[in-house]
Amino acid sequence: MKYIYILLSAIFFFSACSEEKKQQVINVIQNINIKNDEKVATVVTLNNMVKESSGLVYIDGTLWTHNDSGGEAKLYAIDRSTGNIFKTVVVSNAKNVDWEDLAFNSTDLFIGDFGNNRGKRKNLKIYKIKRSDLKTKVTVTAEVIDFSYANQISFKSNSKTNFDCEAFVAYEDKLYLFTKNHGDKKTNIYTIGVDAGQEVAEKLATFNTSALVTGASIDKSNNVLALIGYTTNGTPRSWIFSEFTDRDFFKGTVDKIRWGTPLKAQIEGVTHIRKGKLYISSERFTYSNSAGSFTIKQKLYNLNY
Repeated sequence: MKYIYILLSAIFFFSACSEEKKQQVINVIQNINIKNDEKVATVVTLNNMVKESSGLVYIDGTLWTHNDSGGEAKLYAIDRSTGNIFKTVVVSNAKNVDWEDLAFNSTDLFIGDFGNNRGKRKNLKIYKIKRSDLKTKVTVTAEVIDFSYANQISFKSNSKTNFDCEAFVAYEDKLYLFTKNHGDKKTNIYTIGVDAGQEVAEKLATFNTSALVTGASIDKSNNVLALIGYTTNGTPRSWIFSEFTDRDFFKGTVDKIRWGTPLKAQIEGVTHIRKGKLYISSERFTYSNSAGSFTIKQKLYNLNY
């Protein structure tokens, strides 16, 4: 509760502050957001080149990310100690319409270009890149999986669509998509194949998150699925699913992790670093009210479960 009093006081006096004082207030607020939960800690501020870090994956000893819609068709390798970019890979035959997440299997990296926050897209894609190419090249050519949802009938623009998606994983020989339901605040699982060509995503199950799902990561060795997202007021949420059988992710044990104060934090990307340890990335977020506005920088967080 004491953190909330500090926060309210900071916002009240914010508009009267000098720019230097405003930055001090911002720093305090960002620290409160993390210190409120012992399971979560800030790792580093990310480079401004990835201020809209949307997907995150840790493979072959390297942490990769990309920007959100409108960004360039590029993947960025992140130095985990500094937040800087040490390698950039261009996907030569791709366009970043709305890249939202990364997934991988033993041979390939997948880029989900399936952001669809109005439910009207008919050009949903997943780009497929060889993991070996990421190690040796700075420009790659992707295979393309085009897909549609089997149960989507209307493509009329709708702010309450349940056909937006920002999270997926590769598991066994399939891809599993977790929707960001603006309408009912749940998430639906859809599955498609991993081969290039035209696919139809079939719905498998639904889980009531009471929040918007924005990222997914699976630890195949320990059979654990992590989902992240935030509530409609921006409060971060995480869900850990374990002890499931085959692809029945939601029928196992679920641990709901709440972290942060009621501050807005747009967490988007998540990946397993090792057993019980996640890295989570957030986009830069500007918060405004009658007292003024401030920007929370793009961050890399650590979450232990």
